[in-house]
Amino acid sequence: MDALIPRGRRRSLNECGYPLPAAGGPRLKGVILAAGLGTRMRPLTHRRPKPLVPVLDRPMIEHIVVGAADAGVTELLIVIGYRGEMVRETLGGGQRFGLRIEYALQEKPAGTGDATLMAEEFIAGEPFFLSWGDIIVSRRNYARIGEIWRTERPDLLLSLNWVEDPWEGAAVYVEDRRVVRIIEKPPQGTSTTNYNNAGIFVLPGEILEATKEIDLSARGERELPDAIQLMLSRGAVVRGVPIEGCWSDVARPAEVIRLNGALLGEPEYPDASLCADSARIGLGVLRRAPYLLGAEVSIAEGAIIGPSAFVLHEARLLEGARLSHSLVLPSAVVEEGCELEWTIVEERASVPAGTRSIGTPNAPAFVGADCD
Repeated sequence: MDALIPRGRRRSLNECGYPLPAAGGPRLKGVILAAGLGTRMRPLTHRRPKPLVPVLDRPMIEHIVVGAADAGVTELLIVIGYRGEMVRETLGGGQRFGLRIEYALQEKPAGTGDATLMAEEFIAGEPFFLSWGDIIVSRRNYARIGEIWRTERPDLLLSLNWVEDPWEGAAVYVEDRRVVRIIEKPPQGTSTTNYNNAGIFVLPGEILEATKEIDLSARGERELPDAIQLMLSRGAVVRGVPIEGCWSDVARPAEVIRLNGALLGEPEYPDASLCADSARIGLGVLRRAPYLLGAEVSIAEGAIIGPSAFVLHEARLLEGARLSHSLVLPSAVVEEGCELEWTIVEERASVPAGTRSIGTPNAPAFVGADCD
């Protein structure tokens, strides 16, 4: 796949088409937890595990792997589960990312703490970077997290994001940049903090012993934030680091559309657009940012792209097609005269000529054999 480049800019790229990370500083091992079922992301997870749902025409887990390298990770363990072989086939041994990747299979999801325990032999008692496998943040946060950990050397580092109510995640209470309390999935409306556990950490090897000590949650799972709270109660210094720019747990399909637009609003994309060198664009095509046109995409004359239209590699839009707030997955075809709004077209699907598909921000429409 050729590199997606913001219009008018050229940057040094690694083999994946990402800007190269800065070198230097102590290196870390890293763990990515990518074994979940992705139930709320259905139907996009009928064909693929959630970590392979595309963001900016890359599997979301690729963004996390590259971010881990930015943070100083040179060896990475990915805990896989549902359709895990697809993750292994996509990422391979990690050479193209500049690090080494190993895999561990969690056969039955049993919480983030249980998944973290699968890294015990890999970590070998040393500090390590850890991320949930479905968290997308502005890329600059990873190097910043690594630098804060190397400079301050807290016992633990926990990333934070601001929310109206952290009841769906973990409420994090902070005083003078130090985390003083964590409550996993508090009852709605009971929290007096707006900070949520953002899902990126630097942890000590001792967290594994703490994880073994904690009780199971009400869901019968072992939760990593409970182990962090246990270490807090024993005097551990936990540094809280607010995320800058974008943060998303990509919980539902419509969020994929919103997230692509939000990321293209970052300063590194001055035109709020990405267009592959190999994209073929016909006469009279109207483009409204934000939009993305992937490698080998074909857009026929008279089409209208955007706002918030994301056409992934090798997809085709035929004459007069109109696309807004929509995602067209790889190798799909949108035929003549279609109008799509808040619609997701599954990989290799075909939208018949003249189709009018209008979804909503809360309930996008789907086109594709596996989307029923």
